[in-house]
Amino acid sequence: MFNFFRKKKKKRNEIAIFQELELKPEDFREEIPNKEDLEPIDDIYFYNDKLLKRNTYWRKIDSELIQVDEYGESLDEDDKDYQKEIPNTSKLKEYKTDVKFFVEEEKEDMIICTWWKQNEQGQLTQVNLSDEGESVKFKMKAWLRKEAINAVKLEISTMKKRAYEYEKEELLKMIEKEENKIIKKQGWKWVRRLALASLGIGFIPGL
Repeated sequence: MFNFFRKKKKKRNEIAIFQELELKPEDFREEIPNKEDLEPIDDIYFYNDKLLKRNTYWRKIDSELIQVDEYGESLDEDDKDYQKEIPNTSKLKEYKTDVKFFVEEEKEDMIICTWWKQNEQGQLTQVNLSDEGESVKFKMKAWLRKEAINAVKLEISTMKKRAYEYEKEELLKMIEKEENKIIKKQGWKWVRRLALASLGIGFIPGL
């Protein structure tokens, strides 16, 4: 007997399905906030450092200049862009940007934010993702995940099926199984070399 009330699986784009299963940086936000909930970045000034040939950013807090990044986040002394010398206020210029921020969470000692920019189509894109800040280990794991996803795509295609026919958890298990296969077959040392070579990164001791 046919079950006419059986829920059909929604046909989704395969690219979108597998993109959701790729590894994302920790600061990636899945849901896009509402535009009306975004707040403008203000009270930031910049100083054009001719010696360094770049801008440094500053914010006045209680009549004191504090160095920040272009999003207004304070820099620690161990940050690569940190400057010990504070510029003269007369040399500072107001920093104007179309980037806005969204308050994700407010804690007693800190506020967690993400930063967004609107493109020509009116869509919001998160701009504070740590592209260069991602660790090499993360990039290697992300590379391995993509290789495993490609293997699962081929497996599904061989069985003449579509990605939307599987639950997300099923696909994830298949991908993780392929990751383990690749590591077992090639060895982590060889996987590491392939990943670094594909990313244009030379040998790094300790990885």
